[in-house]
Amino acid sequence: MIVCKFGGTSVQDAGAILRLAKIVAARRHEQPVVVVSALARVTDSLVSLAESVRQGHGAALEATLETLHDRHRAVAADLAGGEAALPALDAAFAELRRVLRPAVGRVLSPAERDLLLGQGELWSSRLVEAALAGAGLPVAWVDARQVIVTDDRHGRATPQLEAIRKAAHAVLAPLLAGGRIPLTQGFIGATAAGRPTILGRGGSDFTASLLGAALDAVRVEIWTDVNGLMTADPRIVPEARTLASATYDEAAELATFGAKVLHPATQLPLAAAGIPIVILNAQHPDHPGTIIGATRASALRADGPIGSISWKPGAILVNVRAPRMLGAYGFLRQLFEVFERHEVPVDVLASSEVSVSLTVEDKSRLEALVRDLAPLGEVTVNEGRAIVAVVGHGMLSSPGIAARVFGAVQPANIEVISQGASATNLTFVVREVDGPAIVQRLHREFFGSP
Repeated sequence: MIVCKFGGTSVQDAGAILRLAKIVAARRHEQPVVVVSALARVTDSLVSLAESVRQGHGAALEATLETLHDRHRAVAADLAGGEAALPALDAAFAELRRVLRPAVGRVLSPAERDLLLGQGELWSSRLVEAALAGAGLPVAWVDARQVIVTDDRHGRATPQLEAIRKAAHAVLAPLLAGGRIPLTQGFIGATAAGRPTILGRGGSDFTASLLGAALDAVRVEIWTDVNGLMTADPRIVPEARTLASATYDEAAELATFGAKVLHPATQLPLAAAGIPIVILNAQHPDHPGTIIGATRASALRADGPIGSISWKPGAILVNVRAPRMLGAYGFLRQLFEVFERHEVPVDVLASSEVSVSLTVEDKSRLEALVRDLAPLGEVTVNEGRAIVAVVGHGMLSSPGIAARVFGAVQPANIEVISQGASATNLTFVVREVDGPAIVQRLHREFFGSP
């Protein structure tokens, strides 16, 4: 069997959903499990709903709910057989109103917020269910919260792999054996006690890989609006090209440092089993896309190990200078305990004998973070930074790569350098305003002109 995950732009309107139905129909013989995201931009609207509730803006809450309801009903009206989705949609919106109206004027609890943010996937999957049924396909709608078992850390729950495997074999495997096409939702899950959770933004890819690993899929397909991983962001480098293949490590690094095509954790459940990921374009389904696996199936260029140049704007550089403490036992433990306590992830880390430099992107917790770091040493913060990552395979064993990278960066200044221990990336921090030009120069250095 295979898993086919369709992102928000692949279900954004009736036309996109009809393309999805054709793609699934063409794969019916491969026993697909279909995973869908919310319609494009719906999750952002749900985030705004939570804010309307907190601020006591009941009118804004009602207006946003009405807009979302009308949008989904309009998509249903444009689908053959779409009227079949209306009872479930109407009931879901009525239930959400019932939950949110009494909460106006207070902050939603983490569990309530997860319940709210997961609604988009439930709504979109009802539309896709109607479209697949209208196309004559034996679809079986499945609530992902019956299968994706997580811990109770709301907002970014951790999947429980063994529990997911058992649930997938209990719920999904019989449907596949009976010739049905299971249709479920990405992004959402539930605790063992049944409380709704979410996997974090972009988590639909993660859902697909969890199901692929649990069911020993032949491959996991990620359907999006681009042809695959690219040598650079085409909005910055118009001549960027699609990578025919990439390793799991390369894909993870690219996702972590700015590539929006894939969730960073997607490869984790699949790498151990050697299950490939294929990134495909729902608008151009005949394009071969990018195959991600343990090794590169083919190299884009035979004269170098570089696969892609990625960049991530919006970074905040935090420097902790502690000449008397860095060499002391337990200093780094104390440092990272502060980040853990505030639940602030670190993207890039570099250290010297007297200082530690880290990048974060969560500005909302920055003030409290800096306050708790102050006892450890002198803390400085520089906003308006970007992370640039040169990602490839076997970079540590390729002489001259760093010289070419830093030669291309000139005349811009590099503030932090981090060489990945996996030999997969060379990462550095620059001013955000310099980022696009640096990416363009690096692309010319390693990939030349089109």
